[in-house]
Amino acid sequence: MHKSLCHPALPDSRLRSKRSIGLVVTGITAIALAFGSLAFPAVGLADEFLSEREAARLGLEIAWRRQLEAPAGAQSIADQQIYVHSTSPDEFVEVVRVSAPAGEAQAEAAAPASSADSTQTPDSTSEDKTVDSKKGAKFSDVLMRIPTDRVDSYGRPVGRKEAERIANNEIRRLTRRGIEAKIETRIVPRVRLYTLGNDGTLESRDAETGEPKWMVRVGDRRLGYLALGVGETYATVINGGNLIEIDVTNGEIIEETQTVNMPIFGAIHSGNVSVFPTITGGIEGYSLTDPNDVPFRETVAGRALALPTKAPGSSKIGWGTGQGFFYCMETAGQPSVLFRLNTDGIVSGRVAAADGERFFFGSEAGQVYGVFASRSGQVLWSTPFGEPFYDEALIADDQLLIRSTYGSLYSLSQTDGSVTWEMPAQGVDEMLGTIGDKVYVTTMSGSMAVLDLETGKRLETLTGVRPERLLRNKMTDRLYLVGSSGAIQCLHAIGADLPEIREGFDKAPSNEPVQQEAGDEQTQELEMDTDPSPGFDMPAGDDPFAVPGSDPFGAPGADPFAGDGADPFGG
Repeated sequence: MHKSLCHPALPDSRLRSKRSIGLVVTGITAIALAFGSLAFPAVGLADEFLSEREAARLGLEIAWRRQLEAPAGAQSIADQQIYVHSTSPDEFVEVVRVSAPAGEAQAEAAAPASSADSTQTPDSTSEDKTVDSKKGAKFSDVLMRIPTDRVDSYGRPVGRKEAERIANNEIRRLTRRGIEAKIETRIVPRVRLYTLGNDGTLESRDAETGEPKWMVRVGDRRLGYLALGVGETYATVINGGNLIEIDVTNGEIIEETQTVNMPIFGAIHSGNVSVFPTITGGIEGYSLTDPNDVPFRETVAGRALALPTKAPGSSKIGWGTGQGFFYCMETAGQPSVLFRLNTDGIVSGRVAAADGERFFFGSEAGQVYGVFASRSGQVLWSTPFGEPFYDEALIADDQLLIRSTYGSLYSLSQTDGSVTWEMPAQGVDEMLGTIGDKVYVTTMSGSMAVLDLETGKRLETLTGVRPERLLRNKMTDRLYLVGSSGAIQCLHAIGADLPEIREGFDKAPSNEPVQQEAGDEQTQELEMDTDPSPGFDMPAGDDPFAVPGSDPFGAPGADPFAGDGADPFGG
């Protein structure tokens, strides 16, 4: 008799036991998947960005949405910055409507023309007008816009001549439809979005279209990365104790320099110098144009608590220190500290700067300051509040918006520091930016809200909309939201096709120190020391190592008991 090759039948009790184990395993797997979905949310959650309908409720429209080169999403972004390159603007050739018959559909008229159109020369009757556009209002009459740096099939920029040829072909097509149009050439400052990942990936994008321009890998990821320094021509990446200089036009690495002291927070560009605070309590700077220049180092009282801020269109920077001082430095020519202000409370947040070499900041003691960076420094005004301030203020036209640690958003006049809102806006978490007469913020309850810039009253609230990361834009009228996956969404006001450049950022920064007129000082002079960094970084008057006025144990000038030279005890 052959033995059966089949396994013997299991008793019912063992079958029930195996079924129970299978159910337990299935339940554990389901719970693990549920917790996994909570711990690792799906990429591109809908509540991280605004839909078209939600954007319209806030008076906005979606300009573009792209995926950034972030290795692990938003959490791997080391720094992001918007920069306006004024010295190398973008140029557009536009077809602008002069008049149109009633009922003519603008969308039909705006159909793009093919580059394979007629190659006839431009019409002599077409008007060629150049417009220097600093503000992009509403361009409902712009039927076609051609960038002169658009690439052709060979990857080369088409240039202005070819763009005008395409525009004239479009005008001929519109003329046959009874639409009169003309040509205008518009000059707009070049706006770029720079993103640095924690793996050393640095990319540059057109901030108006999201189109990538270049991408490069820099440094050693094991050393860590700090905030980017971006200027008109160069960008710098701080990787550990190394300063890496990069050409902003193509991403080419120019030079890598080892710093003398260890940087903190990151770098900023002021003129032709890359400046950063150091861990030893000072400021260090390196030339971006001449690698043979000796780096400058300045010792100040206390370590910087935030990255310094550069005044728009100027070469002056300002920052606060841990010993309760605000410092202002001139970086053009021979860099040096101009003055320091002993503030009421420590200035731990980053300083805000406005056009006209003005700095604004709040302290932990609840004092808000406006300072004019003259050669000796002037306090424009000082306004007390009963709440501490840790966040950077936001410049909005002639208003200063500053949030307290309790979530109260105040609006002050930049001229005299007076409060411009009857009541502060409550429950504000972060400020995204301003567009027109609206302020866009996130709330402490996890929503996105719109405030009236004139009154501070809440106009609209979107519950459940919470981006993973916010990119505050101080230079243009665009909002940027970053999702957990590293995707970024750009929004602007409805119809605002071209950016509005904030005052001060629409002109090239100065590389020369500004000479102050003797009669310009009309406000309160700072109470300050002659030397901005006396002794061992101690405030004047409290320096235990200061040189005394006279030595109490020195030799006397004359003996008060001396006689006329004769010995009184002599014979």
